[in-house]
Amino acid sequence: MSLRLVRCPFCGKRFNVTGIAAGSRLRCAGCTAVLTVPASNARPPSFKLTRPLVLQIAGGIAAGLVAAVAIFLLLRPSPSRAVASGPEVARLPATSPETPETQRDRDFVPNVFDQAKTTINAEFPNRFFWREANPYLIALEPSERFHAPSLMEDYAQRLQAVLAAFRREFGEPLQLPEVEPALPVLVFNSRESFDRYFLERDKRRMADSIKGIYEYDRRRVVVYHDPNVPTEVLLHEGAHQLVDYHKRLREVLAKRPSCYWFQEGVGTYFEGFRRIGGELQFDPALSHGRLPTLKQALVQPGRKDFIPLNVLVGMTVDEFWDWFQKGQFSDPDDTTRKAQVYYAESWAFIHFLRQSGGNHRKVIDAYFRLETTGLGGKPAFEDLVREHLQMELSQLEDKFVAYIQGLR
Repeated sequence: MSLRLVRCPFCGKRFNVTGIAAGSRLRCAGCTAVLTVPASNARPPSFKLTRPLVLQIAGGIAAGLVAAVAIFLLLRPSPSRAVASGPEVARLPATSPETPETQRDRDFVPNVFDQAKTTINAEFPNRFFWREANPYLIALEPSERFHAPSLMEDYAQRLQAVLAAFRREFGEPLQLPEVEPALPVLVFNSRESFDRYFLERDKRRMADSIKGIYEYDRRRVVVYHDPNVPTEVLLHEGAHQLVDYHKRLREVLAKRPSCYWFQEGVGTYFEGFRRIGGELQFDPALSHGRLPTLKQALVQPGRKDFIPLNVLVGMTVDEFWDWFQKGQFSDPDDTTRKAQVYYAESWAFIHFLRQSGGNHRKVIDAYFRLETTGLGGKPAFEDLVREHLQMELSQLEDKFVAYIQGLR
């Protein structure tokens, strides 16, 4: 019988499990992670992780466990590429009694997270630290400038805040299903690293005004850590990710392009937050950072920068970005200024529909359903305005402008 040796992907310890049946669950003596013995013909030999566990065991008990299981664990050969220093940040063990449902979740969730990690590692070998914050998988590029575990905890709190706010605003009223893992969030350690990623991928860097994006093709948020990058960036892109998640559940991405005002309006709507007791809490009353830009557009002669609603509600996301990218080559300053008006007006329109009372919220709730089922667009929105508000788009614009002027 040949000797079978593998290496623990968490702590690097080597073990011998010669003769141990494939599928047996054993605990690593080095880091106490629960692992599954692979089949002998696996290529390459590796463990399927069931759930990363961080257990603090008294010295004597730990020593006994080490002695009991050390000879059984088979770990894969060391890869030729050096592994980045620093441990994976794992979730704390569950404290509630295990039921068939929690047993299912315990076996399922790590597999989904592991698949997401494998995908990211294939693109960025051993470059990120991990933090699972169900349903999010946070991948942080380490740096000597910050303490990675603490920073990932902060990002986890921000993402959980936008998820909770999204559930209250749209998920519960519209009876949307719970979000399941894993939603990837890549956090590069600097603007330079962020720019390098897009230069390598797209042969161009993002405009300086763009500090984070949601990649629809990869279904992930991409940002970079810098004290000068506001929290709103992560909240904004996280909202895009949640809307896209619910569209994908209905397999509608190929039917009709998303409307720009809806996508960016929802994103900017969730930028409002406050900290209470150290925790982040959503507050739409505080998301007025774009209001001065919009008020300035309204007082210009002829309102030359204000976007009429019949234009705003008809523009798709793709049309906006085609315009923006072309403008970055011809007149980047003017294009950026106008794009800020588009963002501001999209935020204000969502804010108006959700906060102005009456049947306005019925309009945006009904339109949310249409967007996430591939049936959105200007004609559909106009029909909802007639149905719930008994008015035309031009009349709604008059109310919208008055609402903006009344905001402080």
